Amino acid sequence: MKVTGTDPGRRVAWEVVDGPEEWIGTTVTWDLRREGEWTIVLFRHEGWREPVEFMAHCSTKWTTFLMSLKQFVETGEGAPDPRDVAVSDWH
Repeated sequence: MKVTGTDPGRRVAWEVVDGPEEWIGTTVTWDLRREGEWTIVLFRHEGWREPVEFMAHCSTKWTTFLMSLKQFVETGEGAPDPRDVAVSDWH
């Protein structure tokens, strides 16, 4: 990933420059905003050349990562490997 933009505490943008062929040239953005006591994370992985089956796989993996991030922020321990996350933890 190559960082293409930052606004500390609000936004990070990446361009994918290496990795799976379908990812190269796509962009990943993380936009953050506060709502009362909550921090809202708006995540996007955009710019796919065409809709391919691999997109569904990536969506699932990004979900696993985001749930791990949530768990890490709330408890101090993440679980990026799905075998480490119980279904009951996904609420």
